[in-house]
Formats: sequence, C-alpha cells, structure tokens
Amino acid sequence: MKIKVVIVEDEIYSLERLIKMLSSYNDIDIVGSAEDGESAVEIINNKRPDVVFLDIELPVYNGFEVIKRLNYKPKVVFVTAYDSYATKAFEVNGVDYIMKPVEGKRLEAALNKVRKSGGNVNDDIIELILKAMQKKSLLKRFSVRKEDDIIIIPEDEVVYFKAEDKYVFLCTYDKEFFYDATLKELEDKLDPDKFIRIHRAYIVSMDKIVRIKKWFLGEYRVELSNKDKITLKISRSYIQDVRKRLNF
Repeated sequence: MKIKVVIVEDEIYSLERLIKMLSSYNDIDIVGSAEDGESAVEIINNKRPDVVFLDIELPVYNGFEVIKRLNYKPKVVFVTAYDSYATKAFEVNGVDYIMKPVEGKRLEAALNKVRKSGGNVNDDIIELILKAMQKKSLLKRFSVRKEDDIIIIPEDEVVYFKAEDKYVFLCTYDKEFFYDATLKELEDKLDPDKFIRIHRAYIVSMDKIVRIKKWFLGEYRVELSNKDKITLKISRSYIQDVRKRLNF
C-alpha cells in the first residue's frame, strides 16, 4: 500500500529536488505540493496525506501554524535550514527532520522512520521545538549608536520599543535611541517571556509594566516604569494576547 505524501516548500529548486527524489520510491505517492502556508493547509486537508514534508519558513503561515490549522494530524517530516542546536529538539521529541540541502541517505532514514509510524506531531511538541529554536537567536543585548560611539544596552534596561513613521526607537528609563530594525523583526527575536507586543507601534517589557489602566470605550493602557511614567494604548487586535499573558 502506497504512502500518500504532500510536499510543502517555498523554494522552487528545493521543491523540485524533493519531488524528484521521492518519486524514485515505489511506495511513495506524491498527491500534492504547496509553496506557501495557506495553500498547504487547503491541500493537506483536501488530500489527507499520510505524510507531509514540511518546510518551516513559509509565506503566510509558517510550518507550525500550518499544523495547527489542519483538520487532522498527519505524520510530519520537517525540512529545515536550522543548525544542529535547534534540530536537537526534533530528535528529543521523536519528530523527524531533514536538513537542507536534502541528501539521499538522510531522506531514506526519514522514510524508514515514517514507515515505522514515527513522526507524529502535537501542540506540546510544537511548543517545545519552538522554544528550543528560539533560545539561540534571542537578543539579550542591543547595539545602538550615539554620535561616533556604539552603546550596548542589556535587555533589563529596555522599557519599550516604539515605531514612529519609518523608524524604531529603543527606550530606556530616561533615554531613547534609534534602533535599526522593524518591530516585526524585533518581535521574532525578543524573549517572549520578557517582552510583549501591545500595539502595532509598541513592544514593551513586561517587567516594566507598573499598572494596566482601563480607558474610555473599553480600551486599556499600560503605565510603564520609565522616568515619565508613560502610558501606552493596548490596541484591540492585541488585547486578547495581553490579557492571557498578563492574566487580567
């Protein structure tokens, strides 16, 4: 009985290479492919494959978001460019993975594992893998320029980040510095146990939140512990996440 496979990969060369390699196996039936997370969810739910070869970095939804949006749980072999530090999380949790570029022997080993019923994924495993992958790349200190000098600011001194026009600023107790990144880039690299996005223009340190104030028309604001005791609006699109993480 053939194993039905869907391949999800946004790099055309990698997708075509994997299709060619898998097509050489008599017991593999490739029933579909996708180049972004949104298409992947639709194809996987419709085709209901036994196994999904799933890239992690994808447009629209990443690989983990794809899994969470499926109607059922197929076996998954992650296709990843992450280094060995991060991939240890895959090994520990019994989920298989293939490093890019895909090599024949490694693909064979992954298929053997799939044939023996390995590769099942649940939400707990996803969370463990995400935490392991984030640890290495989290920013713990920030480099900012002041005239001809470069100042290093540890994360404990950061009160919040704000976006104004096309610029982002790092704000401490009594100073602010231009910071060369977008809030989206920062959100992906800040420690989620210490920082929270409350607005499209603000990311704040949770340790620097003094109080949460109820505002007009059901809105909320956070008061921070900087010199000016600034209050920042929590936008409606972030309020549920803020409520959950700050427990109010």
